[in-house]
Amino acid sequence: MISCLFHSKARASVVVLLLLLTAGTVSAQEALLPVRHQVAEPMKSSVAVRLPFFDDFCNGALSGSRWQLGGTFVNEGYAPLPPTRGMATLDAFDAEGRLYPSETEQLFSCDTLESLPIRLDTLFQPFQRPLSAADSVYLSFFYLPGGGYGNMWERLGDTPEAGDSLVLEFYDSANDTWNWIWGSGGCAADTLFAQTGRYWQFHDVCISDAKYFNADFRFRFRNYSSLSNLNKKGLLSNADQWNIDYVLLNAGRHRGDTASRDVAFINPAPSLLQRYQAMPARQFLASEMADAQEVTIANLFSEELAADYHYHIYDGGGAEVHNYDGGFENVPVFWNGLQYQSSPAHARPPVGYSFPVANGEPATFKIVHTVREGVSGDAFSSNDTASFVQVFDNYYAYDDGTPENGYGITSTSSRISIAVRFHLNVEDTLTALYLYFNRTLNEQNADIKFKITIWDDANGVPGNVLYQDATRRKPLFKGFNQYVRYVLEEPLVCSGTVYVGIEQFSTDYINIGFDRNNDASQNILYRSGNNWQTSILRGALMLRPYFGQKATLAVRGASDSSTKAYALGRTIVVEPMASSPIIVFNTLGQVVYKADMVLPNAKVEIGNLRAGLYLVKVGAEPPHKIVVY
Repeated sequence: MISCLFHSKARASVVVLLLLLTAGTVSAQEALLPVRHQVAEPMKSSVAVRLPFFDDFCNGALSGSRWQLGGTFVNEGYAPLPPTRGMATLDAFDAEGRLYPSETEQLFSCDTLESLPIRLDTLFQPFQRPLSAADSVYLSFFYLPGGGYGNMWERLGDTPEAGDSLVLEFYDSANDTWNWIWGSGGCAADTLFAQTGRYWQFHDVCISDAKYFNADFRFRFRNYSSLSNLNKKGLLSNADQWNIDYVLLNAGRHRGDTASRDVAFINPAPSLLQRYQAMPARQFLASEMADAQEVTIANLFSEELAADYHYHIYDGGGAEVHNYDGGFENVPVFWNGLQYQSSPAHARPPVGYSFPVANGEPATFKIVHTVREGVSGDAFSSNDTASFVQVFDNYYAYDDGTPENGYGITSTSSRISIAVRFHLNVEDTLTALYLYFNRTLNEQNADIKFKITIWDDANGVPGNVLYQDATRRKPLFKGFNQYVRYVLEEPLVCSGTVYVGIEQFSTDYINIGFDRNNDASQNILYRSGNNWQTSILRGALMLRPYFGQKATLAVRGASDSSTKAYALGRTIVVEPMASSPIIVFNTLGQVVYKADMVLPNAKVEIGNLRAGLYLVKVGAEPPHKIVVY
């Protein structure tokens, strides 16, 4: 029996629980949790900010010329379709990516996004003169509560409850106090859409009180959050997110002034591959290329504007290897029915290109997209560029390296399997798995045991186990967006379709990083009991298999060997400690090298081998398993 369970969080951190499965007495649920990351401290400017003050957070980090540190995370993926590419997210995690130590089930103060001092005493353009309330000074911004909108299985982040809040405060320098100006109670984005007809909400404030017109004016956003009382390990994580974008403070404005002469990118630049964000160079074929890209462009002005769109591809040395000219097209006014650019030349530019990846050698390419308003120019040019780095190295990645949620299975069974499908175009040797586990409260998921497991394909689902760890492992944590490398106990030669994942040995929530902005759900499968199920949650697990890595790996039983055998480039080197015959086999059992007798301390180099796995038999010793890369 399959049914859907939509979990409504009451000051909890679980945002989506989907697909309740029952097989006998075993039930399992896919679950997603919100997460957050470490925030780098910006360099603070020694110069007071002058009007206009503007930030749409498209540069990937807080600007040290505008903001002070407050724990806020700048990102491109925590909410769909922001006013322009990038946003600032306030939530329940501190600057180090951990839950605030003061967090309880009661309300507590979390992140702060605070401006540097702003010169509200003087207007410097077009000429210098005193500034006052008569100059019609407005601060405006867009905000969206976390949790996303639309289909439950496509949502990301966590919705703040009615008791949680986002507030705006102004600094009164004469009295050294912060004054409450505006606030919003927590609610779902769909609720706001029903009220206003759009998801991202616009709010503006007229600054009219004389006490704020000085050289030390500041404003700040703060959020108040609350946690649940969950007792299952790994579930208590980030919560109650708010997203902010397109912050503008300037004189000469009016109430409801949403229009800026600004044509901008809305979403991150995409991969040019059909399926992957990155893939091994040895596995790349021209057939992996996408036919077209999806590019989202908006015109935030009050009238239609003509814009010029291009993209350029550069190799690792910076040389241009390809370009596309989309020409000039009119971009409709976004505010007229929330319209984006629909012209295929801009919105669906063809790829028509294959990366020149030669002989399986690692390579990187940078794809740079530009859009320019072609008459008077944009008011804000920083959001007119978006770029993507296409990597061909030794690993597969469906994800973009940033988790917006945490993935796991809650089950009554203590044996849970999670697998991700990959297809190899040529035979290769799997040597390691890189995983990203999210931190939870007190790192409660750190003692959940699992084994790396590899399956072959059985008509579209995992079949026979090709490899499984002999010993159990546990989640490990590194720095900001840094994967943990788990080396396979023995390398595995793979071909065709394989499933790479873990078998978990507890009913707790393991909390693997989950990228919501790239959809690989059709390649994610899980099992609790006997039957495999395909995920219905939009996203990609932060699980990356590595192939052909430089390594010297011996099979069990050869650790006491008196012979050295190792890989050096595409050559196997054998150094016998006694007179011995040497035989080298490939994975098909074929002899690729044989010497009837080699003298002690001699070095034998066996060259001209393709990358892969080999068995080296020296005399009567147990065979050595060697990876040639």
